[in-house]
Amino acid sequence: MAGDDGMDAVIVAARDAQVAVGEIVQAGADETRIAALRAALKREFSATLPDDYAALLRRSDGVDFDGLVLYGSWQSAATPGPGGFWQGLVAANKLWREGPGHDAYLVLGETDIDLFTVNLDGSGPVLRDKVSSDINETFPSVAAAIQRLLATRR
Repeated sequence: MAGDDGMDAVIVAARDAQVAVGEIVQAGADETRIAALRAALKREFSATLPDDYAALLRRSDGVDFDGLVLYGSWQSAATPGPGGFWQGLVAANKLWREGPGHDAYLVLGETDIDLFTVNLDGSGPVLRDKVSSDINETFPSVAAAIQRLLATRR
């Protein structure tokens, strides 16, 4: 995947920054978890997990750092991860779909003001305003979006 080295570097730097301030980081997901997530996303939302996002999950199964949350592979309110991290992709997308207009894309994460989304086929990564759903920023790839989002938080 394009950008893996750069994406890996920002993930490591963000994890190091979290550890430095005493925050809990999520361990990486294994292939069994990622396969289960791919199946659940297809079943629940007819959505495809982008390969670049799976690469993030292998390094860190969810991120909650400095106003950015990138959803994990399995967590939910009923079964949170370390530090109470509950924002798994399936659980978070079920919540987003309770409101109108959020079923045409997959939400991968959020900032204080934006949703990080892709089309249901895993393409077209963008930041959308949480309230209006207007597109605020587009990216050439999911890896580029992850790099930008994490790099601004170090």
